[in-house]
Amino acid sequence: MKSTANKVNDKKTSKRAYALKEILEKQETTILEIKEDLPIENSGQAVNAITIQFGSDGPALPAEPAAKLSEAIGIFHELIAKEIGSAAAALTIDKQGLKAWIDLQIEVPAKTILSLLRTMQHWHLDPLKEEIGFTQYEDGNWQVFISIDGCSKLLNEHTQFNGLVFNQAGTLIEGVPEWMECSIYRRDRIMPITVREYFIEVRNSHDLWQKMPRRMLRHRALQQCVRLALG
Repeated sequence: MKSTANKVNDKKTSKRAYALKEILEKQETTILEIKEDLPIENSGQAVNAITIQFGSDGPALPAEPAAKLSEAIGIFHELIAKEIGSAAAALTIDKQGLKAWIDLQIEVPAKTILSLLRTMQHWHLDPLKEEIGFTQYEDGNWQVFISIDGCSKLLNEHTQFNGLVFNQAGTLIEGVPEWMECSIYRRDRIMPITVREYFIEVRNSHDLWQKMPRRMLRHRALQQCVRLALG
């Protein structure tokens, strides 16, 4: 019979094996999904499956993990290069200038860069004019965001835009309105689209929030309202 210590070790090995299996399956799925966005040059080409073997001694490592990682990175680079060309053409901006700007975003994950390139084409927003860009949250995650200049452009170019109104709470928190509302009116809607943002929920440690918290709260309300009204 196995000792108690051996049983505990077996359970830990089993948990590690299961966790590794989940990670590898997600990696394989991601690569397959990304592949679908690329033009197929050779119909005979296929993504190599990752084979995992589990036994009493623990999971076997996948063959050539470095090659798999290199393949995934290569796929993202191909997609980004493709989208840079499409975005430059859609916005009639210089392709090399856009590529140079993208190359400077060395800290931003490739998937977030890809998201920005597709979003800027959808909304016709130019990152070189600071209409769209990246933001990093306190947890380290990156996300595409539309700046106030971008929101203003979207509103004023939209054929159904019919004005907006801001309202704020009468109660204060540290001298700042407890909440602020933005209401956007559209010609094709009976009621306005209204969004309320609360100061305690959206403030952060960024310098701008310390220097001009009211303006930042107003900006946040406008950005979220534009997202609902025009999204």
